[in-house]
Amino acid sequence: MQRPLGADVDSCPHRRPPTRSADEPVSSFRLNAETERDPWYASWFGEEYLALYPDRDDVEAARQAQFVVGLLRPYVAKGPGGLLDLACGTGRHAVILTRAGAPVTGVDLSAPLLARAKARRAEPAPRFVRADMRRIPFADRSFGGVVNFFTSFGYFDDPADDGRVVAEVARVLVPGGAFLSDVFNAARVLATLVSREEKTVAGERVAIRRSWDEATRTVAKEITMGTGSGARTFRERVRVYGRVELEALPRRAGLVVSAAFGDFDGSPFDPRRSPRLILLAVAGAGR
Repeated sequence: MQRPLGADVDSCPHRRPPTRSADEPVSSFRLNAETERDPWYASWFGEEYLALYPDRDDVEAARQAQFVVGLLRPYVAKGPGGLLDLACGTGRHAVILTRAGAPVTGVDLSAPLLARAKARRAEPAPRFVRADMRRIPFADRSFGGVVNFFTSFGYFDDPADDGRVVAEVARVLVPGGAFLSDVFNAARVLATLVSREEKTVAGERVAIRRSWDEATRTVAKEITMGTGSGARTFRERVRVYGRVELEALPRRAGLVVSAAFGDFDGSPFDPRRSPRLILLAVAGAGR
């Protein structure tokens, strides 16, 4: 029988991450007018996004969550708040992860996706919080584990913001805690990039244009849904990280990269064949 996630610390599945006192800073990073402007990701992650990607379902999430539970169990047990699902979306991973016995908190910026997450039936239920991932709203050393699924990273115009995200993850991890990040394999994506695509989604025409910008190292996607006066256009833009660049970010934040996987089956990362780049980074016990 699979041991519950976090069972080594506390048999109660309802623990919550510690709240901060009035004089305890949550983060040294402050949002300003520039960082709070309306970027592409503020409007895209809603109903149209969910319609375009119906394959991202609970069956896929269950397979991925099983890998996470097996890998992160000893780390999650170290933190009073259990596990943080950063950029949790509709909560499809969080509701499965919470069944493993440890408390789970999901954080996302999208109000529509969080509404879907909170509508899910789960017992015990994860906690869902709306927040910017550059400023995680929990005290230092709150969690034993942090997960970031499905390339929910690299969205900001300023590459320094990606470093801020990883620094925030390191801040909320307990010593000995772990961060599991999941992005697409950059080499494989760029080698197979399809510049134009058309398909039908829920009876509606969808046209997709993709491009690669070497100067900014970003892959851009323009999605037009519908035709004529009813057409709506959305954009995605994701910064591409190879293994060397991605591993440098947690190291700068004081984490130690201990493993690289190529998919949620636990296979080693292969830059030519792997669909994903999944890194495990651990917070040093002495920090």
